[in-house]
Formats: sequence, C-alpha cells, structure tokens
Amino acid sequence: MTAEKYVKEVAKLLKCRASKKREIKDKLLSEITGAVAAGESLEDVLAKMGIPWDFANRYNDNFDKEEKKAAKHEKTLKIWGIVLIVIAIIIGIIYWYMPKWSDISESTVFDEDEVRAAAEEIIVLYSDDAYAEVVAYMTDDMKEVLNAPTLELSKAQLATADFGTLQSFGQMYISEAKQAAKRYAMVQVSVAYSNTSIAYTLTFDEEMKLAGFYLK
Repeated sequence: MTAEKYVKEVAKLLKCRASKKREIKDKLLSEITGAVAAGESLEDVLAKMGIPWDFANRYNDNFDKEEKKAAKHEKTLKIWGIVLIVIAIIIGIIYWYMPKWSDISESTVFDEDEVRAAAEEIIVLYSDDAYAEVVAYMTDDMKEVLNAPTLELSKAQLATADFGTLQSFGQMYISEAKQAAKRYAMVQVSVAYSNTSIAYTLTFDEEMKLAGFYLK
C-alpha cells in the first residue's frame, strides 16, 4: 500500500468536517514521508500506525461533540446536494422527452398544406374501408401495432359502425410537437358523416409517415 492510499483510507473513516480531514491528511502524509526520508521503510512505518480503521478511530475518539455534530451536518448537506442534483437531472430528462407544442406555421420541418392534404387523404381512405392503403402510410413501428384487420375491427367497435358517406371536414387543428430530438405534426379534426361524426387525431413523423392514428 502506498502512503497516499493509506492516508486516503484513513480520511474516509474520519468523522469530522472536510476541512479537518484535509488538515489531518496533510499532516499524516507529511509524517509518513518524513519517517521514510529518515531511513525507515514504508512498510515498517505503516505497520506501526496500524490498519486504517484503527488509526482513524484514534482521531475519532478525540473529536469533541461540536466537531462530530458539524461533520454530521456537513454530510447531510452533501447528501441533500446529491439528491437535488439527481432530481434536477431527472427533471431535465423528463423535460427533454416531454412533447413541446408549437404552431405548425412556425415549423421548419413540416409544410402545413402537405400535412393537411395527407390527413384528409388518410381519413378518406379509412372512411372508404381502404385499410391496406392506410397501412401503407404508416411507420414501421405503427405497422407492428396496426394492420388492415385491426383497422377494420376498430371501426366495427365504434358505437356507429356504419359511418355513412363522408359529408365534410370540420376545422382542422394542426400543431408541431418536438419530443427529444424528433419532431411530429399532429392533426385534430372532426369529420361529419351522414350517420355520425368522428373526431380524428393523426400524427406524422418528419418523413410524413403516419406515426399515430386515433379516432372516437
């Protein structure tokens, strides 16, 4: 064991303030270095001092209550400091992954007219039971969740399975969401049919692939 490592082990076991530890470390290292310079071997010097645990406890037994109390308070503050840093990192990560919304007109990635046209086309295809064509618009991840049969089933499970003919599109709300390093365009629109009205929410990735399809 080197002198530096021995001193470091002792310091870790000291129940005092950091400033006091530095003071003891400097003194202890100086004493060891001086003894070796005087002709003693490092092994003999460390053997006389004993194992770090015992040597540290000689100091600990002599620290007064105020020093121990200050050390405990300093340790508590350090722990809370670490906790707060971890919380700040977690909050930062959550914020990074939380979607941040902005108006589509401010987007540098999406063209509003292109998004609008794609949304209308997909809704028309779905309305006409052209499920395979809707799937063709999807991202690979979406295709693992939805396919033509599941899209057909989703329509059958609605209260009014027979939408009737498509009458008109309501006002279309389009926004951009930034999530982590990715951007998405989200479209929300109510569509009137002869037998019912359906609210659609469609999400497109940066390549204008369908990344989300929800209706109610």
